[in-house]
Amino acid sequence: MIDLRNTDCMILLSEMESKTVDLVLTDPPYGMDFQSNYRKEKHKKITGDDNLDWLPKWIDEIARVTKDDAHLYIWCSWHKVDVFKIELERHFKIKNLIVWAKNGGGMGDLKGGYGGRHEFCFFVNKGKDLNGSRDTDVIDKAYRTGNAYHPTQKPENLMAYFIEKSTNVGDLVLDCFSGSGSTAIACHQTKRKFIGSELDEDFYEISRKRIDQVMAQTLLF
Repeated sequence: MIDLRNTDCMILLSEMESKTVDLVLTDPPYGMDFQSNYRKEKHKKITGDDNLDWLPKWIDEIARVTKDDAHLYIWCSWHKVDVFKIELERHFKIKNLIVWAKNGGGMGDLKGGYGGRHEFCFFVNKGKDLNGSRDTDVIDKAYRTGNAYHPTQKPENLMAYFIEKSTNVGDLVLDCFSGSGSTAIACHQTKRKFIGSELDEDFYEISRKRIDQVMAQTLLF
């Protein structure tokens, strides 16, 4: 089941029952007004990325809809990691700040600063064990997207890794900021249920097209 909606995430959350979600895996706006200049054709700016005014109420709702033993993976840039940490700790105990060591390096200040090649992801465990072996909090495998569809696109195989570590087949995964649809695709590939939202109509259409293609390929083979 893939249920992706072109709507504000707060509307989606308001329609969801309490304690129904097994895993939250999402890459929200970082509140840094990010503009990607890496590609020749610039990606559009991310809707809602100019502030974090929405964050407290969003986390309140996440706390409501997640099960008592749910896991959460919340991506965050180092620029606002303190704000996300403070808000998350109002409801949750943070287990790890996972570091994804990416290939290559960020553009940014080419002469005055170090090239960034990592992203942070908060991990919250509300009460159940991880599946499989005990892995480290630094992920340096060759996960790569090229950001072809979205300025902060995450690899489907990286999303699938988190999904399989934290859920079982048939569990429900929530992504409130679907972007290019990586989490939804990973859910389909790992036989998990997905519910999510994407406010930007252009990115929603990209997600929908990618999801439909993957599902059609599954039916074909």
